[in-house]
Amino acid sequence: MLNDEQILLKTANLLDTLQEKCWDGYKQVGMKKKSGKNVPNCVPVSEKVLREVTEDEMRVLEDVLDDLDPANLPLNDLFSGKMRTVIPFPTTDPSTELGKFAEFFRSQEYDVDWEKGMAYAERDLRTASDIFNNLGDQPVKKKTKKIQMKIGKLFSKLTDLSRRKDVLYQKVYDHLAAIDYKGPNGRPANRPYDVTKQLRKAALDEKELENFDRITGQIYLYIVNPGVAGPAGYDLTDLATQYGEYWKKNAGYIKKEINNIDNDKFSIIITRHPVDVLRMSDFDEITSCHSPASRASAYQSYYKCAVAEAQGHGAVAYVVNTEELLSATNTSNIDSAEQEIQEGEIFADDKRPFSGDIEPVSRTRIRHVRYYDTDEPKRFDDGQDVGMPETRVYGADIPGLANQVTNWARSNQEEVIQNMPKENGKINLYRFMIFGGSYEDTANAAGREALMRQLLGIEQRVSGNMKQNKDTENNLDANLIGDMKAMVEGECEDVTNYWMERYAQTFIDYEVLEDGADSVYIKPTAQFVARWPIDEWIRLPSNAEEVVWNSVDELNERNGYGDIFVPSKHDTPTIRRIREEIHLSIPINFEHPEIYGGRYMVMSSELNDAGQNIDTKIDDARDAWEEILTQYFKREGQMEGGAYIKLAREIEDGEVSSYEWDVETDGDYEDSYESTARYSHYYDPEDLGLSMEVLMQILDSRDFKIELRKQLLDAPRKTENTQYYLQMNATTVEHAGEAKYTAIFSINADEPDIMTGLFQELVEGEMDDEDNLNVVFNRVLAQFVNARQPSHMQTNESIVKTWKGFLNS
Repeated sequence: MLNDEQILLKTANLLDTLQEKCWDGYKQVGMKKKSGKNVPNCVPVSEKVLREVTEDEMRVLEDVLDDLDPANLPLNDLFSGKMRTVIPFPTTDPSTELGKFAEFFRSQEYDVDWEKGMAYAERDLRTASDIFNNLGDQPVKKKTKKIQMKIGKLFSKLTDLSRRKDVLYQKVYDHLAAIDYKGPNGRPANRPYDVTKQLRKAALDEKELENFDRITGQIYLYIVNPGVAGPAGYDLTDLATQYGEYWKKNAGYIKKEINNIDNDKFSIIITRHPVDVLRMSDFDEITSCHSPASRASAYQSYYKCAVAEAQGHGAVAYVVNTEELLSATNTSNIDSAEQEIQEGEIFADDKRPFSGDIEPVSRTRIRHVRYYDTDEPKRFDDGQDVGMPETRVYGADIPGLANQVTNWARSNQEEVIQNMPKENGKINLYRFMIFGGSYEDTANAAGREALMRQLLGIEQRVSGNMKQNKDTENNLDANLIGDMKAMVEGECEDVTNYWMERYAQTFIDYEVLEDGADSVYIKPTAQFVARWPIDEWIRLPSNAEEVVWNSVDELNERNGYGDIFVPSKHDTPTIRRIREEIHLSIPINFEHPEIYGGRYMVMSSELNDAGQNIDTKIDDARDAWEEILTQYFKREGQMEGGAYIKLAREIEDGEVSSYEWDVETDGDYEDSYESTARYSHYYDPEDLGLSMEVLMQILDSRDFKIELRKQLLDAPRKTENTQYYLQMNATTVEHAGEAKYTAIFSINADEPDIMTGLFQELVEGEMDDEDNLNVVFNRVLAQFVNARQPSHMQTNESIVKTWKGFLNS
């Protein structure tokens, strides 16, 4: 503590400093060192400044600041007697959450566009047998598959595949348990690596074995290096689920910042200085309901909570730029910087001249809790202090912040945690009391129980309810309350403007209403707008048709979230033409827990949270929503492509009755994009009087393929009355002295419905007959062989005689 003489000296120096003025066109923002003494820091008036706490608002801390001794503040043991402490915050370090997440994509050979949330890869589909069987010949032609997928969809796909594989493994385990099978080590087989191929064959039927191999192959497309995809012994289902949830929660921050982050870019200042706590949301990048009255859009009633925390309760962990911290303290490492920030203000404030230079980017709160040796303590200040971090992060939601602060609190309170009161092996919450402001991110009994588990671990058993002490907040100046409705409307406008700039196909709005009890509430609305080019539609249904109403119910049934959009029984979508596009507007359901969990809100921060959820779960998933809706409207005959969906279903269900063509589709039902039909014809060069080399030259020629396609489609095109041609590929190989020619016709979901009809007519109509196919294949070859003869022989009687029998064979 300063003695009277030291205080007088500081006051004299301060008065000397205040006599110095900035030049015209400049204004003072804090102080700086010059010639060994403090002088005003003058900056041009056009320079951007922050909106901070005013001198009038600082008066609420006068009593605390008059006696600012760390030993008199709570949580002194946790802070080891310091006012502030600094800890590192490695963000992309492989040991951190974000580092592990980024490492997954690198280890699995993905290129990631973080801003778009897309993962890209090209996979080599050649098998070992492909390469082995071709030793000594020409190099095997590379077969590749390109992957282009939303990050969220990638993990959703992996989770689904792995779960389906788990089901098959479980059937194997059950079978082996039923026959009391024991492995070479004498233990039952109950893990994937216990199961050999022979054991799978014994437990699964032919269809299940085929599914197992197909699922394994699909997983390998996405996980090419499974040994390093996760920690040792990881479970793929759990890993994919975990990463999928991690992406949902952190996608907004990761998209924006991951390319700008390195291991030591950020540090964390954990502070219990009353001014730092008072200003817990009053920085350029940080907003919450704790903003002070000087903020145009602040909630002043909740500001009381921050004041109560500042008046001797709680602490705040701020993320700061490490380079800025070291520069402001003129040090080279964070340990030295910590020593320099124990006194005075350290964070920038344009409204008061004697503040610091550091601007935090985000923060999380540490609650002040005490426990006692009785359920009814006589003195509330006579217990054991505990610092309990909250999980909510304000400002830049940098992944891992809450965990890093919690690890610090846990490691510095080991003895305090060990001595917590217990009853029957459970932490007795009746002997705990939480202090400070009443506004909590972990509110009520359930929230405080979660606060305890955040510190001790999710497995910790607890009983009872933690009490709350509101004395400090209840005794604050009542003049802090202002015009609530105007302030809430201003803040909601800021929130919606921010999200409207970020959304691609979503709109968010609000209405602030008075509740009749001198307070207000917020009624939010939002809509997702699906868009298509107009030429993809066969017809535009009216908004009175059930096909439009039911589209939202289809979306809810297939989206994995349930009723995340408002069901049609409560509100219906609207469809209309906007220039050369069709737009379908679908109301978003705020009552869904993934969006908000209720129809009304109290704070604009809740609207902001809902906006973030809409960004990651609705707007970022717009391609997935449009795909579901596209499949629906195709199936209902409103859009081109419905015939293909029907065909893919029939192929998958075995309802396509083709005898000669091998027909298959590349996915399950509406996941299918392409279907193919194959037919193989064999040519014997001896019967034709040709060498194998000449025969192969003819069959491999582009002209042969074009003519064969034309003649194979001649009858189907007449039947369907269309000028379209199907795509046809072909392969030619030598097989047992013959030339095997395989024609492969394909149809995909992007092609017109008439093409689907042509495909179906090919495989089920006149060309689904072996005799007819033989005639076409032989006739086309005869034409090309005849064309290779000299002109004077092309109509030779011998040629006619030789080929007449062949064509009729």
